[in-house]
Amino acid sequence: MLTKIIQTIFSKGIISIINFLVVLITARYLGADGRGEISILFLNVTVILLFNDIIGGSALVYVIPKKNPYSLLLPAVLVGTVTGILFPYLFHLYFHFQTQELVYFILLALLSNLSSISNVFLNGFQKIKQNNLASISQSIAIISSLIIQFFLLNEISVFSFYRSLAFGYLINLLISLFYLKGSFERISFSWKESFLLMARYGLVVQAGNIFQLLNYRFCYYVLDSANDLQSRKNVGVFSTAASISEAVWVIMNGIAMVQYATLSNRNNPQLAINITVKLAKISFVLSVFALLVLNCLPSEVFTFLFGKDFSDIKTYCLLLAPGIGICGLTGVYSHYFSATGNMKISATSALVGLAVTLSCSFILIPLFGTKGAAYTNCASYIASSLFLLFMFKKQSQTTFYNLFFNWKKIFPLTSKQ
Repeated sequence: MLTKIIQTIFSKGIISIINFLVVLITARYLGADGRGEISILFLNVTVILLFNDIIGGSALVYVIPKKNPYSLLLPAVLVGTVTGILFPYLFHLYFHFQTQELVYFILLALLSNLSSISNVFLNGFQKIKQNNLASISQSIAIISSLIIQFFLLNEISVFSFYRSLAFGYLINLLISLFYLKGSFERISFSWKESFLLMARYGLVVQAGNIFQLLNYRFCYYVLDSANDLQSRKNVGVFSTAASISEAVWVIMNGIAMVQYATLSNRNNPQLAINITVKLAKISFVLSVFALLVLNCLPSEVFTFLFGKDFSDIKTYCLLLAPGIGICGLTGVYSHYFSATGNMKISATSALVGLAVTLSCSFILIPLFGTKGAAYTNCASYIASSLFLLFMFKKQSQTTFYNLFFNWKKIFPLTSKQ
């Protein structure tokens, strides 16, 4: 298990570095306005992915060991295709995209859905190494395509980034399909039964994920709602600060991916609690260390890297840091609840955070501008994290001493102590 965690964190670390380079290049050459456009479209693609994941999302990792995978694959692909094509038109009714923007939006939504479904099945089959390879290859394809278009072909525009993103999704999909070859046994099955089973788990999980996405990104829409030139730049600057800060979660996500797949395939409640307590401590310490390194950098470094439009990034990173840090701990608790079938608790924690986001964003953003968005996000992170902490302590019957102060026998991770 420890080997898988190290491999996953390493691969996600590489992905995080590449993603940072993508943010850096697009920020320097497209400016805050370009970053704002990219952030809004990418957010829309992510929203569609979350609705797709009601059927084809991470809840399948829990279901795959208990059900014939073929009966899950076809419904997931069907929903991914339909939502990838239909939902962009629904967004078009509000955003009024240009024809070229709408075409790229549909392409990105479709490829994002299908590549995500293939990644979920790799994870469900515990092909962690292959899943990591597909994800790394996606990031490499994106940065390579972007460099070719920006620096060799001199095609510097947001549409160049969209093409690079689509190419990355396609590479991920092709590699995932290669490693999934031979994993499915064709059988006859009830589509209705499969849809109901997938939706039963997926609805709760994705409700939580949708709430969580709104926690993280609703402020983008509020910042952009002024509908003037400065509003899109504000989105660009704040989204860049959020991307840099949230890169710290590569540690927690790497740990949680292996944790989720491991616990979903075991039936030992006490062992699951022990593993979670240990992993949460490791995740928290590494996350805080990464935050310290990030926020000790002088503001001049950020201005040098991203350009003069982004001179205030460090301020926003500092404001986000407390919430980012505590999520490094409680994100592992959230995956514990999902892996053990208690999806409602994770969803409720996200709803708690969303309530804070909705109540604060319309007050703090008009008062403090982009700083208000940072205050709002940080408050939301902390509120949802405190709920997860309370519920994990209550359900596991673990003492605060064991949760935070008992560092004995962290290894091996799968020991019963």
